[in-house]
Formats: sequence, C-alpha cells, structure tokens
Amino acid sequence: MWRSIIVYNGERLSVRDDWLVVTYEDGETKQIPMEDLYCLVIDNRSLTITIPTLTALADHKVHVIVTNEQHLPTAQIYPLNTNYHCFRILKKQLAMTDDFRGMLWQRIVRSKILNQAICLDNQFADLDVVERLRELADEVDPHDVGNREGISAKMYFRNAFGSEFIRFADDNINNMLNYGYAIIRSGVAKALVSHGFNCVLGIHHISETNEFNLADDFMEPFRPVVDDWVASHDDCYEEGLSKHVKGELVGLYNTEIWIDGKETKVRYAIETMIRSFVTSIETNNPDRILLPELKYKHA
Repeated sequence: MWRSIIVYNGERLSVRDDWLVVTYEDGETKQIPMEDLYCLVIDNRSLTITIPTLTALADHKVHVIVTNEQHLPTAQIYPLNTNYHCFRILKKQLAMTDDFRGMLWQRIVRSKILNQAICLDNQFADLDVVERLRELADEVDPHDVGNREGISAKMYFRNAFGSEFIRFADDNINNMLNYGYAIIRSGVAKALVSHGFNCVLGIHHISETNEFNLADDFMEPFRPVVDDWVASHDDCYEEGLSKHVKGELVGLYNTEIWIDGKETKVRYAIETMIRSFVTSIETNNPDRILLPELKYKHA
C-alpha cells in the first residue's frame, strides 16, 4: 500500500539507493522505500532537503507538501512532464465550450451535495435535512446558476458541526477541515498535472491569482471525505491540529470510497476521476465524467 507520511523531526532528508533517508540530530536514520511513497508532508521548518532528493521524489511521482509557521500546508511540489500529450490536452481544455463547462460543473456540484447528504446520514443527522440535501442535488442546473451549492452549505455545516459553527472562523474545527482539504487538493492537482492538464484553466473556479483553479473544481466532491472524518472525531476538537490529527488527515488518501460502481481508496478514485475527465473532454461528453460517492457507515 502506498504511504502518505509527515516528517516532524529530523534535520536532513536525503536519498540513498531509492530509499528516502531521514537523519536525526543524534545521527540515527530512518529509511522509507521511495516506491512506497504517495505523498510527503514536511512539517519541520528547520529541516534540510537536498536537490537530488527532490529530483528522486519527482521521479517516483511523489508530491511534496510544505507547511508554514502555523503547521498548515502552504506549498506543494509535484512531478512535471509525466504525460506525453500535454499540448493535446491543453488544446482540449481551451476548446471547452461554456455549455460543456456548465454541464460538467452541474455534475460536480450534484456529487458534492449528495456526498454531503451521506456524511450527515453517517452522523445520524435529522433525516429531513438529509432528504432536503438530496432534493437540492436534483435541483442543480448547469453552472449551478440557482446556487444550490451555497444553499446546501448553510444547512450542511450547521448540522455537521453544530448550529454555532461558522465556516472560515479561526477555530480547531476549521483548522482541521482546512488541513484536510489542502491535502486532498494536492492529490487532485498531482493527478491533473500527471495527465497533462493546466490547473490554471478551471471549469468554475476562474480566479486570475489562483494557480490551481482546476484542482479546486475537482476536489469539491471529495471535501465530504474530510468533513466525515472531522465530524466523527469530536473527541479531537480540543487538541486541534495535533500530530495525531494531522497524521489521520494525511491518511485520508487511504479512505475507502465508491466510484464507477467499485470500492476503492481515495487516491485511486482521484486518478479514476481525472482519467474520466480526459475521456469527457476528448468525446465532448460531460456524462463520461466519473465522480466519487462516500460510503455509508450504517444501514
């Protein structure tokens, strides 16, 4: 099984014979096979990493996430030139019509809201609220001009985290959510780049200052994976972003999820979704997109 790891301690990262080597202050070392790595989070601002190590990580298609003073993901390094048809894919991206993007966004938002409904169902929320979310998913139109995503969010977060919860407030719950979202976003960006996509060119997200518009589009249906874990671990709210919590959030790549009628892990579901996006734009058929579905935790 591929591993997603966080490096908190140690003074140096290097590579030796296709092994990632963590060297500690006392001279002790820890070695991890490069071929086992999926994601590496560096949460140590005093750590030194060599250029050959970064090159080896890229060669093994490992994406690296760097954290800031608050121990939140602030930058990512991912492999380039892993796709031989980058220009063909870019032309297809540029050729997407407004109608096509609208229908694709409709499907993404529907998937997100339906996964939010499953998340609430997993938390034994009011069944009327769960059913209303499902109704809102059915009401999403192209480009979501009716803003069903926004309407569902107001109901969703209050029922998932309490009536006093305010999204984007500076508290432990939001910090946990933001950390998990950043981890998922990095995996989506990695998959998009590996298939030749330019992440600046989004479907719905079109900010001129955002280099990852497309990743922000396609991470939406996976957000409830993070929400579901955070809502299920209210015993961690007081400790916030502890080493344990961050390790669990990075490990969400291994969460079981459904896509295309098959049970798989989040990291593989991301890859399946992006491959289907290639098929979708090449056939000019938004119905070819495959999107994830959360697992129900109870009957």
